[in-house]
Amino acid sequence: MDLSYRKKISKTIIYILIIAAAAIIQNTKGLTIEIGEARCFLLLPVTIMIGMGEDEGFAGILGLIGGLFWDLNSAVHFGFNAAFMCISCFCCAALVTYIIRNTFISNFVFSALSAFAYAFLYWLFFIIIKGVHGAELSLFSFYLPSAVYTMLTAPFIWFFINWIKKKLNAPIKA
Repeated sequence: MDLSYRKKISKTIIYILIIAAAAIIQNTKGLTIEIGEARCFLLLPVTIMIGMGEDEGFAGILGLIGGLFWDLNSAVHFGFNAAFMCISCFCCAALVTYIIRNTFISNFVFSALSAFAYAFLYWLFFIIIKGVHGAELSLFSFYLPSAVYTMLTAPFIWFFINWIKKKLNAPIKA
């Protein structure tokens, strides 16, 4: 479907505003519900679901923007979130473009896989390899429960994102 230049720009701005809103909700204490110690990695499913069905380069840029928003809140590992989300969004968009259909199941599976991959890699790179004493069990007390929490919120996020994408990709009425 061909969109006009003006509609493409407005779609991009709306996507970036949605990602910024998700970053604010995720990174501001009290705006999200914490279950025990688990927190929702809201930016992962939002950026992946927005990027799926779009061009791979555009999806990678959206992931990079989402990761930079997440990294702005971090003082320790600047760049990890941006790199991880850029690669994740690019790969998911490429798979949807060339191999898999853009359905609810594919959105859910890719969001869940990215949440678990993020939790494990973050735990490995910034907890285990750095040698934080006594933090080995944080994988089971924080990171995996947070990934499960993120996975459980993905269907609700998909309905919202899918509704917005349908509105933004509607054909131009003459």
